[in-house]
This record gives sequence, structure tokens and C-alpha cells, in this order.
Amino acid sequence: MEGFFWKTWLVVAAFAIGGTSSLPHKPLTYEEAVDLAVSTYNGKSGEESLYRLLEAVPPPKWDPLSESNQELNLTIKETVCLVAEERSLEECDFQDDGAVMGCTGYFFFGESPPVLVLTCEPLGEDEEQNQEEEEEEEKEEDEKDQPRRVKRFKKFFMKLKKSVKKRVMKFFKKPMVIGVTFPF
Repeated sequence: MEGFFWKTWLVVAAFAIGGTSSLPHKPLTYEEAVDLAVSTYNGKSGEESLYRLLEAVPPPKWDPLSESNQELNLTIKETVCLVAEERSLEECDFQDDGAVMGCTGYFFFGESPPVLVLTCEPLGEDEEQNQEEEEEEEKEEDEKDQPRRVKRFKKFFMKLKKSVKKRVMKFFKKPMVIGVTFPF
């Protein structure tokens, strides 16, 4: 009788432990999460070229077993491979002048199924604008011998050009937000 009691207690304890520790998703390591974010961007962004991981900043405490929200930050860069080619990212070299995107991703494991929200913005365009402004200022200095009226018109049109360019860039520079659910 005593042996039966202990066997029953062991079975009940095993079910109790097994029932409380099961996750609604499989454990996800940081590297797997980054790979999933990059493949999601490549699949959902609508870009012609594939993007590959340039840098990932691991959070101080990534818990693969967590059911709470997890954040990741990464930088991706455009490669020479096209999305239509369906090649492995390891085969694709970075483009020399390829676009660089800064991305922040949030995994919501408390949802059923889990959700990934990825926000990516272009990086490095401010440097290009500063370089163009310096070149324009150099041109203005070279043209100081012109009449006052010509200088005023040039200055007016330069301001107008900068304003239009800034508004157009602001319109097209909106961050891309991608939200997906994924089964585990």
C-alpha cells in the first residue's frame, strides 16, 4: 500500500510540474530572435534587395523562456542579392553604398500566437545632407563677385530648394513598421 501511495504522489507531482512550466511558445535565443527579425524584414518590407545583419546590440537580460515582452536593437545593411533570387544571406555581400537601416524589434510572447513588431529607419542620410550643404556654401563663396540682386535670388532659391528637399525627404523617410505573428 505504501508503494502505491508514493507512485501516485510521484505521478501527480510530475503532472503538476509539467503543467506549470509549459510555455505557449518554444524558447527563443537572442540569435534566433535577430535572425527572425532580419528574415521578417526581408520578407515583408517590399524592398528589392535583401538586407543582412550588420550589428546587433544584445540586451543585458534576454530570457529565452520569458513570457513577457522582449526588445532587440539591430542594424541591417543592403546586400547585392535580390529578394527574387531567394539566396541564403551568407552568400550575399554588402553593397558598397547600400542603405543602412536601424531597427528596433519587440517580441510579445504573452500574445497567442506570439507577435513581432519591427520598426526600421534609414541611417546615415544626415551626413550626406551636411556634406551637400558644405559644398553649396563653398559655391556661394566662389560667387561673391556677382551683383547683389543675383545673390539674393540665388539665396532665395537655395532656401526654397532646401525646404522642398527637406519636406520630400521627411515624407519618404518615415520609418517602416512591420508587425507579424509567428507560430511556434
